[in-house]
Amino acid sequence: MSKQLFLIACTAVLLAHCVKNKETFKDGRDEGGFPAPSITVDTNSSVIDVSKYAQARVFPGLVCNTETRLKNQAVTMNLNYNYVKEHLRISVPPEPQFSTGLYAAPGELVTIDVPADYSLSVQVGAWEDNLSSVLNAPRDPLIYTRMQLAPGRNYVRNLYGGHIYIFAARPVATPVTLTFSGAVKSPDFELGKTNNAAWTAAIRTSCVPYLELRSKNIVFVVPRDYCVSRNIQDPESIMKEWDRAIDMDYYQWEGLAENATEAYDLAPVLPWRVVQDIKPSLGYGHSGFPVVTYNDYGWFDEFTDLTAIKKGWAWGTFHEIGHNNQQGDYWSWSSLGETSNNLFSFKVSHRQSVEKNDPSAWPPYHPAVNSMFPQALAFAAATGTKDFDGTDVRINDPFARITPFVQVFDKIPANWGYPGQPDGWSFMAELYKKARRAVYPSNNDQDKRDFVYETLCDFTKTDWKLFFLAWGINISSVSLNAIDAKGYRLLTQEIWKYNPITRTGGDTYVNVYSRTNWTVTVNSVNPEGGGKDAVKDGNLTTYWHSAYGPTSPVIATIDMGMKLDIKGFRFTQRQGGARNIKNLKVETSIDNSNWTPVDGSPLLLQKIDAQQNFTLPSVVRARYFRLTITGPADTYNTDGSMNTSMAEIDVIQP
Repeated sequence: MSKQLFLIACTAVLLAHCVKNKETFKDGRDEGGFPAPSITVDTNSSVIDVSKYAQARVFPGLVCNTETRLKNQAVTMNLNYNYVKEHLRISVPPEPQFSTGLYAAPGELVTIDVPADYSLSVQVGAWEDNLSSVLNAPRDPLIYTRMQLAPGRNYVRNLYGGHIYIFAARPVATPVTLTFSGAVKSPDFELGKTNNAAWTAAIRTSCVPYLELRSKNIVFVVPRDYCVSRNIQDPESIMKEWDRAIDMDYYQWEGLAENATEAYDLAPVLPWRVVQDIKPSLGYGHSGFPVVTYNDYGWFDEFTDLTAIKKGWAWGTFHEIGHNNQQGDYWSWSSLGETSNNLFSFKVSHRQSVEKNDPSAWPPYHPAVNSMFPQALAFAAATGTKDFDGTDVRINDPFARITPFVQVFDKIPANWGYPGQPDGWSFMAELYKKARRAVYPSNNDQDKRDFVYETLCDFTKTDWKLFFLAWGINISSVSLNAIDAKGYRLLTQEIWKYNPITRTGGDTYVNVYSRTNWTVTVNSVNPEGGGKDAVKDGNLTTYWHSAYGPTSPVIATIDMGMKLDIKGFRFTQRQGGARNIKNLKVETSIDNSNWTPVDGSPLLLQKIDAQQNFTLPSVVRARYFRLTITGPADTYNTDGSMNTSMAEIDVIQP
C-alpha cells in the first residue's frame, strides 16, 4: 500500500481510536501477565508444555525445532540510565526495560543465572495488551510472563513464547552478566553492533517469528517475515534516522539532554518501544509503554520507510510517541488531546528541510494538513466573537488546531523580540522546561491556556494577546494583567495570517490605535451632527452634540479596546465656532473605575477650526479616557447654556 493511501485510510481510524494509556501502574509497571506468586514452573528442561501450541501457532508463532537452543549463553547488560521519570512530567515516560537479544520458544523452559546482590525482574513476551475486554479476540487475553529474579538460578516458561527482557527498577552503575539456557537467538538488528549484510542473511535462516529493530532511543518489535517479504536491506540507515528523530525532535526539542547541567533537563537514556500485535486493545493503535500497533504492513512500512521517517511522514508512529510526550497536566489543554502530539511531525519535517536544504520536506505530508490549515486561517482572519475550543467547523478539528502553534514555530526568527532570542522552534523547549519546573500542575484548561500565553510572552518579551484574540483562545484577566505589568511591547504583526503550508503572509500589521476599535459612551447626546460616534469618523462636517437642556456635567468616555500607550490628545472643535468647548477635563483609567487626571488637565482649548494637539510630559498607559465639561463656564457659549459639541477626538501615539 502506498504511503498516501495508507495515510488517507488510517486518518479517521487514528483520530477515532488512538487512545492515550491512562492507567496508573504500581512502580511504573502493570501487574498484568502472570503474577510471580501464581506461577509454578516445571523445571524439567526436557519437557515442553504444548498446552497452548494451537494459540501460539496463530500468534506470535512457533519456533522450529532446528533453531539452536542456547546453553550457558552469557549476556552482559548495561542497565544504567537516567532515573528522571518524575522530572519529565510527560504522559508516559520510557521505562527501564532492556532487551537481551534472546527469544523463548513457546512452552519451553529457560533458565537464568543471576549474580548476587542484584534486584532484577524478567519478562517473556513483548505483547502486554490485555484483550479480556475484546470480543472474539484473535489471541488469548494475556500472553506475557513477568517475574522477579533472585540471585542464583531462576526458571521461566511462557506458553506462547516471546522475547526475553530484563527490568531494573533503579539504575545499575556497572554492567551485569546474566547466563541463559534454553532460549534461542533472536535475529535482531542493533544499531552500532549489527551490520546490514549479516542481518539480512540472519533473517532468512532464522525461524524465530518476531524480531527487534533496536537503536539507543527506540525499539520496534516486528514480524520477521515482514522484513523478508519487504526486502529490508538497510536497517542501519533506518534506525539511525529514528535515533536522530527521537533525540533531536523529541528530547532536544523538549529541552532535554543526556548530560544536562540541571536534573530537570536530563533525557532518560531509555528507548521507546513500539510493538506490533495481532489486535491492539484499543483501536488501530494506541500510545503507552509500549506503543501498540496493528500487525499489518501499513504500520510496518511506516517504521521502515526511510523517506517517511526523514520527512515527518510517519504520522502514526510520531503521533503515538507524541501522545506519550504530552504535558497534559501543565499546558496541553483538553481540546489539544489529538493536536499537541502531532507537533513533532512538523519538527522532523522542518529539521529535514533545513539540514538537507530540501523544500519538498515541508510541510510533513498528511491530507488533513492541506485541507484544514486553510480553514483554520479563515477562522483566525474572521471578525466577531470566536472560540478556539468550540464547535465552529473551521477550527473544531485536531489539525486545524495545530495551525497557531506552527505559526509561532515557523514565523518567528531569532532576535525577533529582543537580541539573543532563539527562533520560534525553540518555544517548545521553553514550554517543556517551564512545565518541568512548575511548582504545581495547572488546575484546569484556563490555567493551561494562560500557561502557554505567559510562556510565549516571556520567551519573546512581547505581549501576544492580539494573536490569542484572533484565534479565539481565551486568556484570563489575571494573565493579561500579569504580562501587561511587565511592560512588553504589544505584538501588532498579524502572524495569525501566516500560512505555514506556503510559508507566506503574516507580514502586515494591525493598527491598534485605529479609532474603529473605539467604543464611545456619553451621558448626553442630540441626534444633530451625527451622534456620539461622529468624534471618530474622520469627517469634520459631522460632530457630537450634547442634548439641549440643563445636563451638567457633560461626560464622554472612550474605551480604546485595549491598554495602549498614550503620548497626548488631539481635538478638533465643531467647525464654524458654534457650541465650542473651552476647558476640558481629561482623565485616564485602566479599569474604567479608577481615574487619574492627565498632567495639565483641564486643558484649555481654543475657539478655532484647526486641530489642537496636547502632548503629555510622559507616556501614559490606559485603556479608557474620559472627557468632562463641568459647567457653562467651561464652554464658549455666550447664552449661559451647557450644550456643547466636538468634531473629532484622537490620541497621540508615542
